[in-house]
Amino acid sequence: MSAKHPSRRGPKKALRRGRKPKEGRPQEILAAAFEEFAANGYAAARLEDVARRGGIAKGTIYLYFKDKEGLYRAMVRSLIYPALGTIAGLVDSPSGSAEELLRKLISGHYALVVRNKKARDILRLLIAESGKFPQLSDIFHREIIEPGLSTLRRILEKGVASGEFRKAKINDFPQILIAPGVLATIWFMMHGERHRLDLDAYMGAHIEFVLNGLRKRGEHS
Repeated sequence: MSAKHPSRRGPKKALRRGRKPKEGRPQEILAAAFEEFAANGYAAARLEDVARRGGIAKGTIYLYFKDKEGLYRAMVRSLIYPALGTIAGLVDSPSGSAEELLRKLISGHYALVVRNKKARDILRLLIAESGKFPQLSDIFHREIIEPGLSTLRRILEKGVASGEFRKAKINDFPQILIAPGVLATIWFMMHGERHRLDLDAYMGAHIEFVLNGLRKRGEHS
């Protein structure tokens, strides 16, 4: 006889009986999950410890999330999607030159990701755990990186079409546009405040470097 899993069956029974999930509970679980994943890593994190941090029963988690991977996926989305949506929304605006959009995107990346400790903690978790759990980096690539690269490509295409930017190999590798921001994030992860970057000046140099490489020859800011 196969073993039964009360924690998985319990929530389904509760839903069949018409008990409604508590409003706001998913956000509380995601906050507790972030604390647990950030503190102990993906491999060591346990749903019972997430429940303990959230002050709930372990079975309650299954009302909202299928398993630990599903909880992790939702946690990443909750932390990164608002930033990604804000940045992508800039590109959907009908006004503004490609250069203006790129400036806003890079500035948004610094404000919403580089300066965001939770975003840095997620990246630290990915670097530490992706070797053992490649599905974690696959989730991040599919749901975060690919949409971000798509946004960058749209800006480059707009710039080339408008004559602002020259056609260059970077159009095939838009990752390069944001690479200094990723470096700044890793810098903070490694050094914290011990070797502090002047992020405002660094971001200005980043934007200048990128735009000087994209503009047509002879054009200046």
